[in-house]
Amino acid sequence: MKLKGLFMLAIFAFTLVLPRPAAAAQILVNGQELNAVTVIEKGTTLVPLRAIFQSLGATVDWDNETRTVTAVKGDIILKLQVGSQTAYRNGQPLNLLVPGKVIQGSTMVPLRFVSEALDAKVNWDSSGIITITSPSQSFDGKVNIVPVKRVVNSDPLYEAILAGLEEVKDSAVFDLDNKYQYDVKKVEDISKQVLEDHPDLSYINFVEVKIKTGPVTRAEIKYDYSFPTEKVKEMIKAVEAKSREIINEVIKPSMSDLEKEKALHDYVVLNTAFDYINYKNNTIPKESYSAYGVLIKGVGVCQGYASAMHKLLNMAGVEAKFITGTGKVENRSEPHGWNLVKINGQWYHLDTTWDDPAPDRPGKVSYKYFNLTDSEMRKDHSWE
Repeated sequence: MKLKGLFMLAIFAFTLVLPRPAAAAQILVNGQELNAVTVIEKGTTLVPLRAIFQSLGATVDWDNETRTVTAVKGDIILKLQVGSQTAYRNGQPLNLLVPGKVIQGSTMVPLRFVSEALDAKVNWDSSGIITITSPSQSFDGKVNIVPVKRVVNSDPLYEAILAGLEEVKDSAVFDLDNKYQYDVKKVEDISKQVLEDHPDLSYINFVEVKIKTGPVTRAEIKYDYSFPTEKVKEMIKAVEAKSREIINEVIKPSMSDLEKEKALHDYVVLNTAFDYINYKNNTIPKESYSAYGVLIKGVGVCQGYASAMHKLLNMAGVEAKFITGTGKVENRSEPHGWNLVKINGQWYHLDTTWDDPAPDRPGKVSYKYFNLTDSEMRKDHSWE
């Protein structure tokens, strides 16, 4: 019998992905994202010299009179005059595919030039993510690990609830202008959205928010955690450390996003057992609903599987969301959760839980629910 996992309480999750400008690309320098715009000219990608070189540890100076950039890192001295197709590294010429130029106040140079100038390792994968690593980090065989971004929201209540979860607070209080109106439904929706956007913080039963009016509107927030707060802090740290360990173990810098996804999918399936007995007896422990249960304990249900995959994929630089809906089990629908993964610019469904046989069969991996389209997934899944 094929099993589809359950959800605990009303905790759902998916990650909002903020749109990028048309001319932008994601640039990771030594694992840290650089907010920079790229330009395509004559088939050559141009990137901002100063921002990248400084991120690689070089000092950069600009001579406005001669329109020359001088960069220094260790024993490397680099000079580039804007408009010239030749730069000089320690006096030796380096040819550029197209001349450096100033665009919107930034000196832009060909991406390949970064590698030649500072001995950096440059890779641009099929999803458009540019990774640049300095020489000291280029040969350790480890992939760049990307910190999972927190979704930014302009709503002060959203931000207050999120900050409390990140710091594992028992409670929080903040004041609002009385012009900002809340009702019970809006408070519930905001609390749910915070948990949907940040599944790795879902060690919580519920968030209670009380609104008090007066000279100012005051929101009092109380967090009801599934575990003692000190244990929650330890669980979050353990998942972070284990995620890094897994990525360094199974991901190689040369991998495409698809290869990364498969490697992480296979790791989770091979190292996790669906919590079959507790599922059948309706006695699933709270840990099984979390990334902690899957990555640390090696046991989980769908929420745990999808939370773990969401964290691993995003940390490995693969865009992923957590989606909730229902799955059909023996002609009945159950609450269920899985992932959306962006591969080569397209979103696909990934249900790692259903690719893991239950009861557990060591060494067995299925790919029946690996990167399905919407129409394929709707055969036995539903979602809004």
